[in-house]
Amino acid sequence: MALKEKTPLDEQAAEQAEQAATPAETAGKKPAVARKGRAAMKKALDPLVTKAKKKPQTAVLGQFLYDVGFWAEYTALRGCRAVRAGWKAVGQRFLALGQLLRRTVGAGLLNAWHELTAPFTRFHNGIKNITALMREKKQSEGGLVAVKEGLAYFGRGVLRYAPLIRTSFAYVMPLLALGLFVYVVNTVLSYNYVLAVEVNGKVVGHVQNEQVFDAATAELTQRIDALGDESREFTIVPTYSVDVSDTLMDEAQMANILLQESSDEIQEATAIYVNGSLLAVTTEGEALHEFIDSLKAPYEDPNDPNLRVEFTKDVELQDGNLYFTDSLTDLQSIIDVLTGEEQGEVTYTVQQGDMPGTVASKFGLSVSQLQAENPQQDILKEFFVGDVLTISQAMPYLEVKRVVTRTVQEEIPYDTVTTDSADLPFDTYKIEQEGEEGLDEVVYEDTYYGDSNTPETVEISRTTLKEPVTRVRLRGTKLANGMVVSGTNGTWVWPVPAYKGISRWMSASHKGVDIRANYGASIIASDGGVVTTAGWHYSYGNYVIINHGGGRQTLYAHASSLAVHAGQAVSQGQVIAYVGSTGNSTGNHCHFEMFENGVRISAKKYFAGM
Repeated sequence: MALKEKTPLDEQAAEQAEQAATPAETAGKKPAVARKGRAAMKKALDPLVTKAKKKPQTAVLGQFLYDVGFWAEYTALRGCRAVRAGWKAVGQRFLALGQLLRRTVGAGLLNAWHELTAPFTRFHNGIKNITALMREKKQSEGGLVAVKEGLAYFGRGVLRYAPLIRTSFAYVMPLLALGLFVYVVNTVLSYNYVLAVEVNGKVVGHVQNEQVFDAATAELTQRIDALGDESREFTIVPTYSVDVSDTLMDEAQMANILLQESSDEIQEATAIYVNGSLLAVTTEGEALHEFIDSLKAPYEDPNDPNLRVEFTKDVELQDGNLYFTDSLTDLQSIIDVLTGEEQGEVTYTVQQGDMPGTVASKFGLSVSQLQAENPQQDILKEFFVGDVLTISQAMPYLEVKRVVTRTVQEEIPYDTVTTDSADLPFDTYKIEQEGEEGLDEVVYEDTYYGDSNTPETVEISRTTLKEPVTRVRLRGTKLANGMVVSGTNGTWVWPVPAYKGISRWMSASHKGVDIRANYGASIIASDGGVVTTAGWHYSYGNYVIINHGGGRQTLYAHASSLAVHAGQAVSQGQVIAYVGSTGNSTGNHCHFEMFENGVRISAKKYFAGM
């Protein structure tokens, strides 16, 4: 097929036709700008198109493309026609099948319906006819005749149409059988099939599955207290069978049943622990609780909130655990232990050569502890051969104690701070601030054992309500004229500033000066140095020796008490002792000796004016 080429005249005619077109014809066309663009492109391509048309290959290519397009269009058209014909054939087949089903199945169903309903239709019509016949006979011949005729008519109808009933049953029976089958299956499937548990030839209950029984057995095993014998085991071997039951047991219920069935081997009991150690196990737990309460009851007072009644030992009762029956103890045996003695009284008979200390040490006691166990005699004064001494009292196994809590207020003593004052005469005092006692609130616990009325008291807490005020006082250190003198290598001070006089000075028969003073008056160091001696002498009594260095020493004797110790460094004027009359003395005074270069000198050399 050859391509028809457009001539310039054709193109000119087309352009004229476009220009001559009415507005309606050109409606919807692209704007003039688009047309101008297309015309410009066409004008640019025209030389190429004209050149291509002159080539013989162009005509061949055009013919080829035309053939391909025609073949594709024809093939698609034939395919569509074939598909449409196939669908039409299938539709006709389904239509024919539907007509066949309608003619066969429909007719059969209709026939079955007529045969199924025929007895009921005939029965309905027969009742109508019987009613009409009886109405007619009643009007003409009376009611009795009408009834007879109606019954006769009914009997004839039954005989005549009995085959219809049998035909109807032929359809009804399969339906009834199907319904019965569905009912039976549904009923059987609704049954609750469970496991019947049999122990020792006896069904003890029903469970959902074996895991329930295993869990119940595990619970019992866990609850069993073997009392330290871990080798003992508790086992139950069940048998199972399928059964129907609406009553199922859970783990706890099955465990209780198994416990009842195993009462000859394990039992639920009460254990009593004393200080954390198992004492016994009994099945009479309630009675044991009552007995424990009865021991404390006489000492309790519900109206006293500060009273607490306890045992001297920690007693704990544990209920609900399981124990092997051969480990149980009767209640009376437990009571006998609780009310008995843990340790009997221990005594000792004094032998020849015994002393309180040797007897006490023999039993690991001190003399004071031995005395406390024997308050009826003073063993330090009355200790004779044949005496029976109590080493330790009998100790009850379980004793009740009463703990009474009490709160009291106690005064807090104030402290006294003493400060030296050079403005006051030596050993005189002046109060700068009076002291005030404070106040504490103290909580005590008094513990009474058994029927004793002597308590052991323990302080529980202490709260300060008022702080004490410290007393401040000044102590005079000012020495009177003549009490401080110059000596070899330093100064000396008079050792008893609050003295009352001189009993005697040093002489050939007396080694020092005796300075009279009131009992307890302060004795001060005549100079600083180191205490070389501070102790007791049969003649000096309590005395002190101070080494001042440079060959100088001083001695102070007959003191009531000492304020320094050997090796202690002291300063001049420091209190080292207090006036007394110890040793070889007939009155309160201080015997004072002085040494220079190792030679004893008379204190009168420096203190002649005293």
